[in-house]
Amino acid sequence: AADGGAEYKLVDLGTAIGVGSDDRGEEEQMFMTVTDLEFAGTPAYASPENFKDAKTISYASDLWSLAATLFHLVSGQLPFECSSVAAAAASIAGDLDAPAPDVRDRASEEARAAIGNAFAQVLAKGLEKRVERRYRTVDEMATDLYGCLVARGEGLYSAFISYRVASEKFHAALLYEVLNNTITPAGHRVIVYLDVKRLVKGQDWEQGFCLGLLNSLVAMPLLSLGMLEPLAELTGGPDDREDNVLKELLIMQALMDHEGSGGRLRSVYPILVGAPTAPGTPGHPFSGNFFADGSAAPVRRLADRVSPPTMRAVAAFLDKARGAIFVVVDDDVVGPVVGVLSLLYVLCGSPSPPSST
Repeated sequence: AADGGAEYKLVDLGTAIGVGSDDRGEEEQMFMTVTDLEFAGTPAYASPENFKDAKTISYASDLWSLAATLFHLVSGQLPFECSSVAAAAASIAGDLDAPAPDVRDRASEEARAAIGNAFAQVLAKGLEKRVERRYRTVDEMATDLYGCLVARGEGLYSAFISYRVASEKFHAALLYEVLNNTITPAGHRVIVYLDVKRLVKGQDWEQGFCLGLLNSLVAMPLLSLGMLEPLAELTGGPDDREDNVLKELLIMQALMDHEGSGGRLRSVYPILVGAPTAPGTPGHPFSGNFFADGSAAPVRRLADRVSPPTMRAVAAFLDKARGAIFVVVDDDVVGPVVGVLSLLYVLCGSPSPPSST
C-alpha cells in the first residue's frame, strides 16, 4: 500500500463460466471453463450446486463462496470437511438441510471475542445449502455486512428509507435502487438502509428500525393514504391505541431536534405517495397525485395532540437509545405532533396543529 502497510487482494475466477466451442483447438480449450464439465470451482469454497450440477451455478453460488471465504478468513478454519474432493462433496452437498457451523465455534478464543452475532448470522445465511434460503441478492448480503460495521461504530448510513403499507413498497425499492451505492459530487459513496426487517413476520421492529435510523444522516419516510388513514382515527386522548407509524415519525423528529438523543439524524424528507392506480386503468402501475386523488384527505382530521400511549412508547425507545428527551408529568407523556405532520397540514391548506404543553 502507499502508506507502507499491507495490501490485500482477493481474486477468484474459479467459477467463471465460459462458452466452449467444439472447433477450438485442444490447447485453447484447456484454458476455458465450460458448462459441460462435471465441476466448476474450487472445492473448498464451492456451493452445493457446484457439486450437483455445474449448469445451475448462479450469483447465489458466488455468495456462498464469499461467505465460505469470510468464514475461513475470520476463523482460520473451513466451514466444512474438505480433506479431499470426495469429502467436500459429502459434507457440502450431502445433507442439504444440515446447517453450517457457527463461525464462532471454529474460531480461536482470541478471535471469537471480536466476532459479533450479526456477522455470524450473515455467514450462516450465506452458507445455507438450499439456494432459496440463501441471500436473494448481492445488495441484501452487502447491506447486512455493512450493518455489522455500523453496529461496531465503524460505519454510517447516508439515508434511511422506511415504509409501512404494501402500496409504498414499490416506491421504497425504487428509491433504494436509485440511491444506493451512488457517488455524490464530493466523491462520497451513498449507503442506504431500506427498513424492511420489521415487516418480516417474527422480527422485532426495533431491531432494524433502531440500527438503521440511529445510524443514518437522512430519514425518508414514505407517507401514503394507507399510512395516514389510521392516524386520522386517533383523538389525542388516553384511550388512543399506540400507533407505530406515528411513533416512528415522532422518534425521527426527536432525534433530529435534540442533541444527545442517541442518533445522528440531520434531516427528514417525507415522500408523499399517492394511491396506486388499478390494473387496466390509465396510469397503471404508477401512483396517483397525493393531493388530487384523495390521499391527503385524512390530514385534515389529524389530532392536534399525540396520545399518551404513543408518547410513552417513544420515550421508552429514546431512553433505550440513551436519549430520553420528553418529560413525564403525572404518569402521562404528552407532546406536539411532529414537524413532518405539521408540514402536511400546511401543504393541504389547513392551519398547522397547535403545540401541546
